[in-house]
Amino acid sequence: MDRAAVLLAGLLRWSMVLLPAGRRGWAEAVWAEAAEVPAGRARLSWLVGGLWLISREAGMMRRIGFLTAGVVAGAAMAWWDWHPGSANPAMPVNRATIIGVMALLAVLPWATRPLLGPTADNRAARIVRVSGYLAVYVLLLVMVALSRFADSRFDHFQAFDQHNWEADMRSGAVVGAVLIVTVVGGYAAAILTLTARRTSIAPATLAVGATLGLTAAVIVYVLEPLGNPRHTNWLVSAGSGTVSLGVLVGALLAAGAFAGRRIAEVPGTDPEAKESARVGAGAIAGLCAGGAAALLLGIMTITTMLMFPRHVDLKWANPSPAVPHGTAFEVQMSVGDAAAKYQAGLLIGPLLGGVLGAIGGVAVMGAAKPRRRAEPPLVPKP
Repeated sequence: MDRAAVLLAGLLRWSMVLLPAGRRGWAEAVWAEAAEVPAGRARLSWLVGGLWLISREAGMMRRIGFLTAGVVAGAAMAWWDWHPGSANPAMPVNRATIIGVMALLAVLPWATRPLLGPTADNRAARIVRVSGYLAVYVLLLVMVALSRFADSRFDHFQAFDQHNWEADMRSGAVVGAVLIVTVVGGYAAAILTLTARRTSIAPATLAVGATLGLTAAVIVYVLEPLGNPRHTNWLVSAGSGTVSLGVLVGALLAAGAFAGRRIAEVPGTDPEAKESARVGAGAIAGLCAGGAAALLLGIMTITTMLMFPRHVDLKWANPSPAVPHGTAFEVQMSVGDAAAKYQAGLLIGPLLGGVLGAIGGVAVMGAAKPRRRAEPPLVPKP
């Protein structure tokens, strides 16, 4: 029983870091007074009661529930993407990647809390954190569905040079695993960082950046729901890509300009410090807009491709027009290739957003300069 008390006391002391700094005093008092409680069941009850109070104060039960839900969702996705009986040499790497990414998503909120603190105490941060993290899970679900559809063409594939093909598939799977872990883990870490209390991101910057990014994604999706222009006429096909690019670039610049203008309107700040703050705020707003746009656009467009795969632009596996086309292999290949640019957009979107957002913040540097007071007219002396 003494060993159990020592273990609970150590767990109680470690759990103090989960509390806000202003609430750790009473937890330290509970831990210190445990030594004064008689050994045996009384001390165990005291320590268990202290742990229960800390768990309620720190919201641990809610986070344990989220962790459990994340683990269950990860197990379900790994089972769904297992491809039983597949002869694809990349499949073991793909399975390990899904399991590793789901474990990362489940553990990351716990691992970053001591460094970043809890969620910022404002509505924008809470909405962005919850909806953004859920969107990352949805993105992973869409990627698993894409793998089940597009990669199933390799489950029993036989190449002319089987040895080289298997080597290429394995190396490609390793590169893909690194990219998936980087992108998904990066999005999750960015969401947790931008919405944490210790980073002190302005709520308006988060809200406007995310809103502009989501709006741009919806507009681009309406123009190209299947990843290719609508084939009504050549003018629409040529113009939709230009409009989509203009909408995305405009949203990123506008997010940075909004954040920069808010900094510019703050009175009584050193001009050089204000100038640097505009660039930083603009970059953060652009990053939020670019990430939100890439995330939502990838989810919606790839999902639509999977729902209507035969409406995606077909790519021929064999360039000869004499062989039949539109086979299941070609449809799966076409969907996989068309989805690749949206997967690349997940990496490029936040980076481009940060750059264009900073440019937008710089662009308003001279727009909000304080006006000079009109000097009173000189009155000639008599």
